Amino acid sequence: MRRRLIVSYVTVAAVILLALEVPLWFVYARHEHDVAGAGVVHDASALASLAGEEVEQRSAVPLQGVANRYRTAVTSDVEIVDRAGTVVVSPRPDDTHMAVPAIHDQLVAVLHGSPGGIRTLPHVDDLIAFEPVGSADAPSGAVAVAASDGRVDQRVHAVELALFAMAGGVLAAVALLGLLVARSVTGPLTQLEGAARRLGGGDLGARAPAGAGPSEVRELSREFNSMAARLQELVAVQRGFVADASHQLRSPLTALRLRLENIVATLPDVDANVDALLTELDRLSRVVGGLLVLARSEGQRPERVPVNVAVVVADRYEAWSPLAEEAGITLEAVPSPRASVSAWLVPGHLEQILDNLLANALEATPPGRSVQVSVRHDAGLAEVHVTDEGRGMGETERQHAFDRFWQGPTSRPGAGSGLGLSIVRQLARASAASVELREGPTGGVDAVVRVPFTLSPEVPDTSRTPDARRAMRT
Repeated sequence: MRRRLIVSYVTVAAVILLALEVPLWFVYARHEHDVAGAGVVHDASALASLAGEEVEQRSAVPLQGVANRYRTAVTSDVEIVDRAGTVVVSPRPDDTHMAVPAIHDQLVAVLHGSPGGIRTLPHVDDLIAFEPVGSADAPSGAVAVAASDGRVDQRVHAVELALFAMAGGVLAAVALLGLLVARSVTGPLTQLEGAARRLGGGDLGARAPAGAGPSEVRELSREFNSMAARLQELVAVQRGFVADASHQLRSPLTALRLRLENIVATLPDVDANVDALLTELDRLSRVVGGLLVLARSEGQRPERVPVNVAVVVADRYEAWSPLAEEAGITLEAVPSPRASVSAWLVPGHLEQILDNLLANALEATPPGRSVQVSVRHDAGLAEVHVTDEGRGMGETERQHAFDRFWQGPTSRPGAGSGLGLSIVRQLARASAASVELREGPTGGVDAVVRVPFTLSPEVPDTSRTPDARRAMRT
C-alpha cells in the first residue's frame, strides 16, 4: 500500500509537470526564434537604409567597412548586390551558408520585386533576411543578412535542461513527501495487521496502537482493540469455567467411586447395577479429563522443539504392546526407512495423539486381528499411520469423527467420552500438524498424522524431557 501511494503521488505530479512544462518549453522556444528572426530582419533593414547611396554610386569601400563592423558586432554575415545583381559586398570566405547559390538567387528575386523578410532555404540552417535597397518597387540593390541559429538553440536547450532539472527536483520532493505521508498512513495499518495476525495466532493480548495515523485508522484501531478485549474476556471466561468445572467435578466423582467400591466390598451380593454405576463414573471421569485437556490447549501456541518421531512411535509401541496382547490383538510396528526423523512439535503432544489413536484402534479391532503403527515420508512430511482391522467408518462418519462428544452408531455404551479425536485434532493444530481418517487397506480405519520434518542424523529425544513428561501426564 505504501508503494502504491508513493507511485500515485509521483504519477500525479509528473502529469501536472508535463501539462505545464511542455507547453512552456514550446512557447519559449518559439519566442526565442521569433525574437532572433525579428532582429535579423531589423539588421537587414538598417543595412539596406545605410547602403542606399553607396549602392547608387557603386562605392563598395564604405559598404565593406559597414559590413565588417556589423560582422564584428553581431557575428553575422552580409551580402549586398546592386541593381544589376553584381555583388558589392561579398560574405566571408569561410561562411559556407552565405556561399549557397540559392541566397544569391533570392537576392536577384528581391531585385525583381519579391518581398523581403525571412526566407527558408534548403540546406541552410541559419536565419537569413532579405531586404531591398531603396524603393521596394524599383530597388537599387538588395541586402542579405545571415545570423546563426545556434545561439538560439543553445538558449532553448539550456532552458530545456533547467525545466528537466526542476521537474526532477519536484518529483523527488513529491516522492519524499509521499513517503512521509504513506508512512503516517500505512505504519499504523501495518501495526494493526501485525496485531490481527498475533490475535489469529492465539495471542489474545495483542493490541494495536490507537493513537497513531489518521482519524479513520485510529478509530479502526480502537474498534479492533475493543473486539480483542471482548474476545479475550469471553475466551477467558469459557476456559475458566471449563477448567474450574472439570477440576471441581473430579473430587466428588472420586469420592462417589470410593463409596460405591466400599459398598461392593462390604456387600458381595449387591445388585449388578452398582457395576453399571461404576462404569458410568469411569466414563464421566474421562469426559471431565478430556474437557480439562481441551480447555488448556485451545487458543494456545506453545513453543515447539525438535522431536524424534521414530523414537516416540517406538516408545508408544512398547507401552501399548502389553495391553494389545491382553486383548488378543497383534500390535505391529513398521520401522522407519530412516534412522532419525526430526519434526517440530510441542513436547508431549505426539505421545498424547498416539495414545488416543491407539486406544481407538484397539477398541475397534476384534481379537485375533492386528493394529499397525508405522512412520512414512511423503513430500517433506512425516506421516505416522495407526491402522486397525475393525469394521471401519463411512465417509460421513469420518467427517464427524473429530466433533466433540460424537460417537459412532456401533459404539458400545459407556466405552468412550467422544472427546478423544477432538483432543487429537486440537493437539495436532498446536504443533502445526494435521490428522485425518482414511479407509484402511483391510476395511478398517487408517488414522494419519502428518507433520513437517527435517532429516538429521543426531536429533535430541525431547519426548523424554521433563516438559514432555509433564505434558503427557496432562
